[in-house]
Amino acid sequence: MMKLKQVGFGVLVSLMAASTSAIGDEDKSTANEEMSKLDKALVKYERTGEMKRCLNPTRIRHSNVVDDMHIIFEVTGRKVYLNTLPRKCSSLGFHRAIKYTVRGGTICKGDLFEVFDSSGIRGVSCSFGEFEKLDLKKDKDDKKEAVSE
Repeated sequence: MMKLKQVGFGVLVSLMAASTSAIGDEDKSTANEEMSKLDKALVKYERTGEMKRCLNPTRIRHSNVVDDMHIIFEVTGRKVYLNTLPRKCSSLGFHRAIKYTVRGGTICKGDLFEVFDSSGIRGVSCSFGEFEKLDLKKDKDDKKEAVSE
């Protein structure tokens, strides 16, 4: 009878380890999905590493929520900025709609925004991170012309 309990406990530990491993794999696949969404959104851009703390909201022409951590802002003058949030903003990537209040004429790192669903119901509040300038990638043909000139 003692042997049966030990075997049962061993099987239970094995099952727990297998389920923990499966949960870890789910987290990794979710991270990979989000990474691929970001990669797809950035396919025509190069990250510059140039950071801005604030943007003038009157210059924002379009925003594109990429996932729960990233928003791309297109502003006048053909400039584009990637905002990487300091923390994951639950449901942002699903609902993809935000509302923010402008204080002092700019939106800045640390300012709060709210996530809204398609029916206009308010969701969680999250904060912006810094804005990284993105450059449009040059076509291979453009590079060849520059070299031959």
